[in-house]
Amino acid sequence: MSLVFRPKHIFGETFLSLRRNFLMGFTAITTVAITLFIVGVFSIIVFDIQSVLNSIENQVEVAVYLKDNISDDLKAYIEEEIKEWPEIEEVVFISKDQALERFKTQYEGSDILKEIQGNPLPASFEIRLKDPQKIEQVALRFVDKDGGNIEGVDEVIYGRNYVRKLFSITAVTGTIALLIIIILVLATIVLIFNTIRLSIHARRKEIEVMKLVGATNWYIRAPFLFEGSFEGFVGGGIAVLLLYFLNRFLLIKGETALVETMRIKNLALLGSNNVIIFIYLAIMVVGILIGLLSSGFALRRYLRV
Repeated sequence: MSLVFRPKHIFGETFLSLRRNFLMGFTAITTVAITLFIVGVFSIIVFDIQSVLNSIENQVEVAVYLKDNISDDLKAYIEEEIKEWPEIEEVVFISKDQALERFKTQYEGSDILKEIQGNPLPASFEIRLKDPQKIEQVALRFVDKDGGNIEGVDEVIYGRNYVRKLFSITAVTGTIALLIIIILVLATIVLIFNTIRLSIHARRKEIEVMKLVGATNWYIRAPFLFEGSFEGFVGGGIAVLLLYFLNRFLLIKGETALVETMRIKNLALLGSNNVIIFIYLAIMVVGILIGLLSSGFALRRYLRV
């Protein structure tokens, strides 16, 4: 069996090196912990922002107001047509009487109710979509070839300008968030790589001596790789611990406020999809991989592989 696969040699050299080069190891672990902690915090914030925007998107509806003289057959025909469209999540018919009752409830106690004579409110269909991005596509189906509304439909309202701005904001925010996360991860890799590289550079004489006495590259490399992955593991663990306490005492309060005020359920900490568990695991895995890869690349110069 090659020397590189002897655990006693690897563990012994690793922890001896960490003890001899305590300051360098401490710097590398601190760097990993701080940078991954920042990435974790930002990931939670970005996920929650996207959840808020998606929740607002899902509240977008098409309101189709019908003419008062529409026949029951034509109303039933339009309703069946709407239900056949693949984009439709739900369609609800609101009669004139239901619309009036809803209006009275909304403006209960207001003087405006005294001005209403009879029932001036129209019947309507309220349409929710599976994909809110297709709202204009659905709304245009109520327009005839002359640019007016189809027979029986008086008006179609879906907040055209509002919807376009909302979708633009969602798209831009998603792109910016993705770019920032990529930049943060790249900055983390560069920062950790340089820290470990400096640590290995400070020990170049030690590596040269080992080569002079005939040690193989893998014999020299293995303890450094294990040391790098160990520093990444410890740094990632500290980052997770810091993130846990930040979540428990600060971020979770912000999410609780979002749930109570906006009824948003799909959040990083309070959601049922265990996003925070994936973030914790990702931090640990990224920490170990960055430590391992950084050590490997930094060693290449001194081993002349």
